[in-house]
Amino acid sequence: MSGNVDWVALCDEPARAHGQGERMSLSISGISSGTVSLPPSHVDVNRYVADLVRREIRLGLLPPGSALPSEREFAEMLGVGRTPVQLAFRQLQAEGLIERRRGRNGGAFVRGAGEDESRFHDVIVEAIRNRDEIRLAMEYRCLVEPSVSRLASERHTAAELDQLESAHQQLLDATDDATFMRSDAVFHLTLAHITANPFLIRGIEETRQCCHPALALLPEGGTFHEATIAEHGEVLAAVRNRKSDDAERAMSAHVQRSMWSVQKLLSTLKDRHPDEAAR
Repeated sequence: MSGNVDWVALCDEPARAHGQGERMSLSISGISSGTVSLPPSHVDVNRYVADLVRREIRLGLLPPGSALPSEREFAEMLGVGRTPVQLAFRQLQAEGLIERRRGRNGGAFVRGAGEDESRFHDVIVEAIRNRDEIRLAMEYRCLVEPSVSRLASERHTAAELDQLESAHQQLLDATDDATFMRSDAVFHLTLAHITANPFLIRGIEETRQCCHPALALLPEGGTFHEATIAEHGEVLAAVRNRKSDDAERAMSAHVQRSMWSVQKLLSTLKDRHPDEAAR
């Protein structure tokens, strides 16, 4: 859940006059704000719900342990019956993305790589089998995200800068790895949104979803978190001061380090699990 970042309100802001035309309404995290876009009449509702939840999990906006709205609440949000929501939850549970708990504090919860051994193994297998696609996605990030930061430094409004500042503060305040990774995702997605370019927004979203299994397996805490905080701080300072060259340079250093970490992870996983790598 994205804390204080109201993605629905953010994405519905009017376009600014810098040649981009009218901003498209691109909802990034409607579940966490309790507001989701109604499914088009021709869309299979249970598939729509499953895709919505899956997307936010893979973006890192619904971290492990997050409680999903109840079936009744989800149905009310979408204006549909509970049956398609039940079917969607069953599908997500079959995929190992959520678990259902019974009792007073029961409901549907997001599972994480550290939740149990089977889920951890599933994430490892996914990372190994999709390693080539993950490498390409990281290559995309290294090429594109520095330019996104440059544009954000040139185009941000005061309100959007506040959103970016808030995302960075959430990173500083994070007390667990799941919250930290969510705040990291919010920071990068906020930068993409500031560009007001829907192609860049979609590209950043898609590559983060692709990289999700590898990002979920990166080291927790310690120097890894400290480096991320420092690098985000450099990007934020450059964006705040509209220093586009510095913003581009700082983001390039950040994503290059991330790419190195992911490549090292994938190489290690491949060596430790040769049978999966051979499939």
